[in-house]
Amino acid sequence: MKKILVASSLALSALTAAPSAMAIDITPSGFVDFIWTLSDGTDVGKYGAEGRFDTSGELDVESKLEDGIMMRFDADVNPSSGGGDSARLEQIFLKWDIDQKMALLGGVYNNNLTFEREDAPDLYQITHGQLWDIWESTTSEGGNNLQGLEFNYQFKQVNLIVGYLNDLGDVADKNSVKIAAEVTAVKNLDIVLGLITQESPTAAGGNPQSVGDIFDIFAKYKWNKWLFGGEILLADEQVDSGFMLMANYQFNNKFSLTGRYDFVKYDVTGVDDTSSITIAGLYSISENLFANAEIRFNDDPNQSPTPFTPDVGEGDGTTARLELLATF
Repeated sequence: MKKILVASSLALSALTAAPSAMAIDITPSGFVDFIWTLSDGTDVGKYGAEGRFDTSGELDVESKLEDGIMMRFDADVNPSSGGGDSARLEQIFLKWDIDQKMALLGGVYNNNLTFEREDAPDLYQITHGQLWDIWESTTSEGGNNLQGLEFNYQFKQVNLIVGYLNDLGDVADKNSVKIAAEVTAVKNLDIVLGLITQESPTAAGGNPQSVGDIFDIFAKYKWNKWLFGGEILLADEQVDSGFMLMANYQFNNKFSLTGRYDFVKYDVTGVDDTSSITIAGLYSISENLFANAEIRFNDDPNQSPTPFTPDVGEGDGTTARLELLATF
């Protein structure tokens, strides 16, 4: 972690000390996320043990190198990981806006397929749902990130995306292909759909080691103080299908309430279907400081999931958490 922070400081110092002819427009941002698990009645404890405090954060730097060319890196910091410090680069990419309609993106970057985002400021709850967990478990970059190239072409109401990537599971000498579309169907309705291919090698006994190709479609609709979301995921192996429904109501500019239900149907012998219901309330203390509370009910009868099942969900039981989130 110290090496990463020192390297980052040196890089930023070099950029800011450069002559005016080499001046680069740099925009920093980030957040600090502090979570207290009040109660963890599950048998997995995936998101933190009862009575445990967990702190994480992120430093994001975006720079405009010249007209149409942008660089970004996001550094995740988790000082409470395993009792020691840890840090990793979540995103690091270059983007070239070729013209008003075309763009080329290359590096490690967030996957836009799946409703939920990775970072805490972009979530309506404290914990991710099961569909995001499926994506996160199958992408070797961690955090549902991809590595490769993406070409974007903007039509009138559709942004078409074609990507050529490292294999999601990082299978040697193999590549994944991504075809997706971001659609603005009507006012306040956004739809994203896409397919990513990946290798599905088999272990002893012929069991698949990945979920294979994934098709995902999700939509969000804004109506007055309501925000509605829905998602369907289909996979070739291990996971037959999954879906998610959520609704968020903004009472005022300070307080909102969210409900989420998700369900996963497995395609693995001896593994039962799982579901969860999550209720969360978000209070805006100030423009950059937020408090969040969540209770989650998990129905997961798989006490000992097979090694061929993705790490999805929390395990059976009920959890409750509080969160304090600061952004800058």
